[in-house]
Amino acid sequence: MLNRTDTVDDGLLVERIRQNDKDAFRILYNRYSRKIYCFSLKHLGSEAEAEELVQSVFIRIWEKRELLDPAWPVKSYIYRSAVNYIYNFLKKKTIHNRYVEAQAASGILQYDPTYEQVFFNDLENSINSILNVLPEQQQRIFQLSRNGGLSNREIARKLGISVRTVENQIYRAVKTIKAALKSIYFRI
Repeated sequence: MLNRTDTVDDGLLVERIRQNDKDAFRILYNRYSRKIYCFSLKHLGSEAEAEELVQSVFIRIWEKRELLDPAWPVKSYIYRSAVNYIYNFLKKKTIHNRYVEAQAASGILQYDPTYEQVFFNDLENSINSILNVLPEQQQRIFQLSRNGGLSNREIARKLGISVRTVENQIYRAVKTIKAALKSIYFRI
């Protein structure tokens, strides 16, 4: 059991979380969840989305706890994960808005919540399909960046490659994904 939760070092918490210590996880959650919520609320503008972001970030931390490195600041990892969530949320929202605008311009726009859900599921499946055809290293780097919440430097260190290589691989992956989505959803 951890004592004096206000003074427990993040590195110690991470080490304990890696050992499946739920009390350490609770302390970490209590330490950062409100900060992440306020941070994300400013960018998302939705209390529900901000709450979902907090839950997603901390669920991912627990699910990937064995990959946490006590030597790296967990606070940075948490904020990076939040930024990636916000980025992905805004990207999906932009794609959706463009689609709605295109539908409105063609005069066939109708609101259908079932269709909305199908569209988002289809979009997610499309992105995953595109990711599956990327070169293996590019996939891994992109997943560590976007889903794992790791910084370029952390990815480079983990994979034993240069930061520049990480940057190039992420740039190429994003370029491929954008081009493929454009051809799928915005054919003119």
